[in-house]
Amino acid sequence: MKSLVLFLLAVPGIAQAAMPVLSYKNVECRYTENDKLVKEQSVALMTLVIEDSLGRFAQIQFGDDAKKIQYQILIEDDLKTKDSVVILQNLMVDKLESSSELSGKEVSWVRIAQGTHSVRCNLKP
Repeated sequence: MKSLVLFLLAVPGIAQAAMPVLSYKNVECRYTENDKLVKEQSVALMTLVIEDSLGRFAQIQFGDDAKKIQYQILIEDDLKTKDSVVILQNLMVDKLESSSELSGKEVSWVRIAQGTHSVRCNLKP
């Protein structure tokens, strides 16, 4: 029984080491327009099951009733490169959208732009 308890306590650490996506917990994002800071927001990433893997996701609304500004980020393990993640971003300003995809190890920040609108996020453990 004691070894079972030790195993269950070790599983989260083992899973996190095997799945780099689980090391990301929060994003701190800054929305700028014409290079001027408009809004800052920090959110916790939620965990999603994606086929045979896990991902982290967040959606942030920066706009108001007059203008829809929505940012989405999805972080997944890169199945092709060990210890790497794939980061998918989407920025929608009214009806215009920009998307980006990147892969890397220990990514600490990301940025996406749509015209004069930009979102830069720090990825936090």
